[in-house]
This record gives sequence, structure tokens and C-alpha cells, in this order.
Amino acid sequence: MAKYNSMDEIIDLFPEDKPVLINFYDANTENEIKNDVFRAKTLLKDRCTVCSIKQQDYPELAKLWDAADKTPSMILFEDGKPKMRLYEETHYLEIVAKVGKYCRPAGEEHTEVV
Repeated sequence: MAKYNSMDEIIDLFPEDKPVLINFYDANTENEIKNDVFRAKTLLKDRCTVCSIKQQDYPELAKLWDAADKTPSMILFEDGKPKMRLYEETHYLEIVAKVGKYCRPAGEEHTEVV
């Protein structure tokens, strides 16, 4: 049985001063991705909190957040709202580069160039 019933419950576990990167992953790919996720978590530790959730443990949440069919599925939350998503990205440098640009100190935030 799932310990948490909503994404808000999970996000509320972490300090409010940093964005939270939720990493939904499939148990079948856990061993393939865990080293890269750990490296990304270590490199991003001052900019965001990384929380990994096994899709099989929270199938309803994974489905609700469009993270049930692709692994890993990462969603960056800031102030309780999704800010960006990554699907099936497994190399730690790509994760850090893509997520890191959204987790900059005040005054250095990412803005899209159009």
C-alpha cells in the first residue's frame, strides 16, 4: 500500500527553499539508472532536492503525472507546481544540464529564448 496519496504530500517532505525533482522509475530499470541518478543528485544537491519513486509503488501517481510508461520520468517542481519534465533521460550529465538550468540562484533564473 502506498505511503503517500498525493504529490503534494511527497513534496511537502522537503525544504521549501529548493525545487524538488521527482524521479519516477521502473523497478526493471533501477539497476541500469541508479548510478547516473545518484551522480545527478550529488551534482544538483545545492540547487534542488532529488526524490526517486518506484512506478510500481505509486501506479496511480505515476499515471496521473504522465510518468507511468516512460522510465525514468523526471518532473521538477517549484512552489508545488511542475516546472519542467524529462523523459527517458539516463545520462547524469544530460540530467544535470537540463534540470540545472531551471535551478539557478535568484537573479540567475533560466529564461527561454524565442
